[in-house]
Amino acid sequence: MSSLPPTAPSVLLRPQYRDQWVQLVGVPLITAFGYYLTYNNIHLNWMMAYELVSDACKIFLVWQVARQVVLALDKRYAWQHGLLRRLALQVPLTCLVGAATLTGLVHLEYAFLRDYPMEHYWDFDLVIALIFLLLFNVIYTGLYYYDQYRRNRALYQQSEAEKQVLAEQMAGWHEQSKQQRTGTAASPAQPEHLVVKLGRREVVVPYGEIRCCYSAGKETYLLTLDDKQYLLDYSLDRLSEQLPSALFFRANRQFLLTAKAVELVQPDTHGKLVAQLTAAPRLPERIVISRDRAPAFRQWLRGRPEPGEPYDSSPK
Repeated sequence: MSSLPPTAPSVLLRPQYRDQWVQLVGVPLITAFGYYLTYNNIHLNWMMAYELVSDACKIFLVWQVARQVVLALDKRYAWQHGLLRRLALQVPLTCLVGAATLTGLVHLEYAFLRDYPMEHYWDFDLVIALIFLLLFNVIYTGLYYYDQYRRNRALYQQSEAEKQVLAEQMAGWHEQSKQQRTGTAASPAQPEHLVVKLGRREVVVPYGEIRCCYSAGKETYLLTLDDKQYLLDYSLDRLSEQLPSALFFRANRQFLLTAKAVELVQPDTHGKLVAQLTAAPRLPERIVISRDRAPAFRQWLRGRPEPGEPYDSSPK
């Protein structure tokens, strides 16, 4: 399998910022630190509680607005196109949008809820806010590289699994060749192709040229590696029973995959897997493997079931 081309925006995977815990911890810490820097005489009373809650709400909203800027930049100016270029856009935009959001929230609060010397905000509070927005950019740069580390680790593990499968296949071929030379080869091999109808003709499609089979509407189709599509007369359920489970995997009710249809695999939430499919006009960019199917899918990629367990690729 080839890796994702680094210069093709259509197949670049957007980062997954695993920032839930960062926000849960970061917002209270920034609130407490900002409160300590802003107020000189701190007294435990209802006003302190109000100010802490008010500041936390404003910081949370500014964080969300700045985060949306980061997500919007992921769509048009990916990190892979150049770190310095990305930061040159992201840092000013997040600071500008975050500062504008905070200024609007402060004016609303001080116009309707309480009086506050606005000159103190412009001279001190806004400066602290900009420092925290710079810290925000440091955090999300780190989260991006952490996401890349996880993806590269998954690719490495997948590559090692492919090497192991290839070694086992080579060993099997050598053993089969040895049996043929010694006359101990097993009798008639199973067919290694699928016969499909094309009008009045019948076309032989070798297993090695099949990318996947899938259902769309009420029809079932076969898609080859060179993007030829054939309409099949049988359902995916019947194909799952007919085709060798070592080469074909029933990923879900819509797709029956070969290994050549899978570009890369990465973990998703709740034990699920996300399979990135090789680029093809008729295929989606990725499909989700359910938690129940994920272990069998990993076994299939490695080319064998776990010791003592029968291989089963039927849909759950």
